[in-house]
Amino acid sequence: MDQTQFWQLIAIDNQTKDKAAQLKARLETLSDTDVADFDSHYSKQLRRLWHWDIWGAAYVTCGCNSEYDFLDFCNWLLTQGEELVDQVLAEPDSLANIDDMPLRDNLPYPYCDELDLTAGLLYEQKTEQELPYHNTVNYAPQGKQFKNKPKVLKQTYPQLFAKYWQG
Repeated sequence: MDQTQFWQLIAIDNQTKDKAAQLKARLETLSDTDVADFDSHYSKQLRRLWHWDIWGAAYVTCGCNSEYDFLDFCNWLLTQGEELVDQVLAEPDSLANIDDMPLRDNLPYPYCDELDLTAGLLYEQKTEQELPYHNTVNYAPQGKQFKNKPKVLKQTYPQLFAKYWQG
């Protein structure tokens, strides 16, 4: 499996309620080797997103304030596809350009719970063996930790702040 195939499989629109089920259905058609390769690509992409600048954008957008929430945010962000991920990596404030942000109770809710586990669980179900553990999120994010003071957030993420800040 190459990176192009990975992005084709992971891109899932925001109208899909259960992204993990959708991803599992896509992965079930693959060989065991391809499922393992998908998991490896997934871990590499998570590592790219595991950055304080991205977490700050998630904090402004939806109040993301724990490692678990941030992981679920990164899971969701990956489902938005390669172009958007690259855009957000280059300029986290560009997250404000998403028109169909998922909502819950009329508030932004860009989270996908346990999507990062989908390939590993499927692989284990198919082969009765575990995939190697990729230490993706058990370390501090890259970069400098964002400051959660509204004034600083407004300067750092002006578009997101104007669109989503609930302070």
